[in-house]
Amino acid sequence: MVGVLRTTSAMATPQGPVCEVRLLVVHRYQPGVQKLGSIPCEVEFFGRRGKPVKKMRLIPAEKAFAFARKLQGTPGCTVSVC
Repeated sequence: MVGVLRTTSAMATPQGPVCEVRLLVVHRYQPGVQKLGSIPCEVEFFGRRGKPVKKMRLIPAEKAFAFARKLQGTPGCTVSVC
């Protein structure tokens, strides 16, 4: 046989840049309230520009962790990257 054998098909290789995507969620609590699982809190989702948005948005992992580092330590809130 004459020819070239392929180990992977062309459809299996990624065609563009591959980037992990994450959700950035901030839970805000009332002032003076301990953070417990049963305490109601406001949930904010952040978009690519680092501003709150209404719906959950997937953003690149690098940006999500950078925004989380900036928001870390803000009183009355918990930051999570999912």
